[in-house]
Amino acid sequence: MNEKKEKKDQYIIAYIADFGRTEAVVTYAIHLSRMLRKGLVLLHICDPRHSALTPDDAEAQLKQLRNTLLEREWFGAALDDKEVTYAALKGNSRQLIAALPQLMGAVAVVAQADRKCHGRNPMSVSSLLKNFADCKTAFLVVQEPLTHPERMKEVAMAIDFKKESKDKMIWSSYFPRFGNANMHVLYYDYKDAFLKDKWYANMKQLHKLYTDLGITFQPHIIESKSTYQDINALRFAAAQGYGLLIAVTTKEKDGLEFFIGTQEQRTIVNRDAIPILFLNPREDLYVLCD
Repeated sequence: MNEKKEKKDQYIIAYIADFGRTEAVVTYAIHLSRMLRKGLVLLHICDPRHSALTPDDAEAQLKQLRNTLLEREWFGAALDDKEVTYAALKGNSRQLIAALPQLMGAVAVVAQADRKCHGRNPMSVSSLLKNFADCKTAFLVVQEPLTHPERMKEVAMAIDFKKESKDKMIWSSYFPRFGNANMHVLYYDYKDAFLKDKWYANMKQLHKLYTDLGITFQPHIIESKSTYQDINALRFAAAQGYGLLIAVTTKEKDGLEFFIGTQEQRTIVNRDAIPILFLNPREDLYVLCD
């Protein structure tokens, strides 16, 4: 890391996998860093499986990217050079991404996915899900650049009967708290009394959290047309023009998922290019120091 940076407790990481395609990652990373008032780190990982660059070559390109970002305005305002730095790390992508909170105070990572990329390409679905499987922070997966920040004023998440729904609640609160966004909570009209009771317990916890923070959410019943709730949530979000979906990855795979795949495999790239903020269900998940 060559550029001197102002000491901060936490940072947004812009994971630059391809220097020929940076705008999608940097636009969302800039938006998050401003919304949450965190510094921004441009990161490239020199992993032989994904990158042919040496750390020196990567640092040179990161420095050039940083300078380019500082030369223009983003969403009506220029970046503060004290808020933007860069790093080139050499090693295994999965291990380094898991270590980012300790290595550089990461609280969220922004990465790009591309349905046209396959195999070991770092933007392929398989590579992204593998490399971020042990990630201890939220990771935002985007497909296209953010051109209208107002789109991020409408954020959605689905709440079901599983305990993993609780992992979304804290992160979901940041968008109305710090971004003045409208939070939309999507759910099924459960008929089974047992599932409905468990779902209701999650909703009570969400309501208490939001009430304590002095914020609100808008509830919406969604149709169950797919096996996966997040696919149904994406359909609803796309129809309503929402700009972000918050989701959790699959903690434990059952027999069905081994055959047809997990819901994140089917939602991480989607035809409406809706970004998804993923959380890995884990006890040591990093959250904001606010």
